[in-house]
Amino acid sequence: MGLSEILELAGIFLLAGSKFAVAVGLLISPATDFNYFESVAMLLCGGFTGILFFYYFSNWINKVIDKLFKKNKKKKVFSKKVRRFINIKNKYGLIGIALITPVIISIPVGSFIASRFFAKNKFTLIFMLAGVTFWALTLPLLKLIY
Repeated sequence: MGLSEILELAGIFLLAGSKFAVAVGLLISPATDFNYFESVAMLLCGGFTGILFFYYFSNWINKVIDKLFKKNKKKKVFSKKVRRFINIKNKYGLIGIALITPVIISIPVGSFIASRFFAKNKFTLIFMLAGVTFWALTLPLLKLIY
């Protein structure tokens, strides 16, 4: 295994941890010669690492935000971004967020939403990992079809 293969695997691993859908696109493209099981393994490793990293990092960020803004009891102002996050949370719930995180919204954003709104739910991380598992098993099948 040469340096180019190691860099290719590292790049796909990092993409699977942040932009899951882009990593899937690379893995199923005709330019790469990964088989189904290699693709699933790369997506699972990268996706799980991304979910775990961004979930716990977001948890830490949320605690810092709460400490910073707890002192200031100002009237809450909702920006477009906050409103969008709350709409996603209310519309889809935890299971919906876990399913749309890898393919529609990115893993960092989905992990942030999950840790912000569902941190007290003990199954949050399991649902997020299950969403990555579902898409990691399903999407590489497209290469077998075409």
